[in-house]
Amino acid sequence: MQQMLESVHPADLPAALLKIGTSQMDMYTGTLTPETIFTEIETQLLARDIHTAVAFAAKVAEQDGYLEIILSDTSRWILRLSDDPLRYIHLHPGRYSPHTLRIKAAALKTAMAYKAVKAWGQLSGELLPDINRLRGMVGLSPVRSLEDAQHILKIIGLII
Repeated sequence: MQQMLESVHPADLPAALLKIGTSQMDMYTGTLTPETIFTEIETQLLARDIHTAVAFAAKVAEQDGYLEIILSDTSRWILRLSDDPLRYIHLHPGRYSPHTLRIKAAALKTAMAYKAVKAWGQLSGELLPDINRLRGMVGLSPVRSLEDAQHILKIIGLII
């Protein structure tokens, strides 16, 4: 997410945010770094004698299509088989896992657009008009008030 925001051109931001989709997801909010998450998952897979893509695919097939891994901070992660043969593990935080926040895609799109536009120095300084301008830019309807935007404001606070 961070890399996309740092590299996207302003004109390409709406198209880039379309990849988020329209549903909801769980965002990890814990203190483990991505590197630590990957290392802990790798360590647990190796301990289960899962060393290759073939072994991973076989184990996932035995487990109804996914594996669950619990990390040192008690967060739960779901591992599935990816379509990419080189990056064959697709992982995401478990639903309602410790250290996660269930977020709506529209709120995440708004927050990511806010972060990008802020980095470009293009905010007016008026929060509600800025949020509604950004929502319009990514094809979302405006919010009536800041009270109606509490979920959005929480996500903005997490990613800025």
